[in-house]
Amino acid sequence: MVLGESAQFIILMEDNLALELGANIYGSVPSVASHSDGYKSSISGPGVGNYITVAKCVADAEKILGTKQLRNQTFVHAHGTGTPANRTTESHILNEVAKTYGINSWPVTGIKSFLGHSMAPASGDQLVTALGTWNKGIIPRIRSTDNIAEDVYDDNLNILLEDKIEDKNHFSAAFLNAKGFGGNNASALILSPEISKELLKQKHSKNKMKIYESNAQEAKVKAERHNKYCLKGNYNVVYKFNENVLQGETDVKLSKGEISLKGYKNSINLKKK
Repeated sequence: MVLGESAQFIILMEDNLALELGANIYGSVPSVASHSDGYKSSISGPGVGNYITVAKCVADAEKILGTKQLRNQTFVHAHGTGTPANRTTESHILNEVAKTYGINSWPVTGIKSFLGHSMAPASGDQLVTALGTWNKGIIPRIRSTDNIAEDVYDDNLNILLEDKIEDKNHFSAAFLNAKGFGGNNASALILSPEISKELLKQKHSKNKMKIYESNAQEAKVKAERHNKYCLKGNYNVVYKFNENVLQGETDVKLSKGEISLKGYKNSINLKKK
């Protein structure tokens, strides 16, 4: 396993706000499951919590998409560190869930084979790569090996050793899996832009969606204009240093009954029981 570095910026919005702002919708997150393991043989043992998180997200996907799309139009971004303990335990989890839900050849990739393990932001690597599949139509292969180890469970998995290329709207959903060794296990269901927009149309009125389309076009024009402006080296950077920072020597008043802070109307009552 190789360590990596990364950073991502993902903006999550409630759907009404996204429609109001005309946001470019890259996908949606209808299901996230997290589970901290219970009894284990050691602190760093993988535990069984990840079976729970993957199964919960797959169950939610079947409710939203139906059985056919779940089986034929979803893929997995595995935690995929490539270590012996990870490859056997995670492949067993994914294979058993696939078998349970009748998925015969579940596409599985692992972006750590390109980027290394960026630790805390590693799930962000998975997310932005999954979103990229709906932009380019490519699920990147696992590039750190040219064969599957014998101890990997893959009867119902298609562990990708070659890039999988489809129409960019072919896949309806992706599953992200972050496997904890001593901490939380977490899995997430990410829906494609097309499916996300279809669900919005089912939830909101035609008029509201029409207004959204207009807002989205306006937002796109503004974004392109701003991008061109920045490419010319014009930056209006907002940098606020030491603004509204209170100083203990001058901005705090203490008494036995209360504490008063400069700029705040109400004091903190110290007499309350």
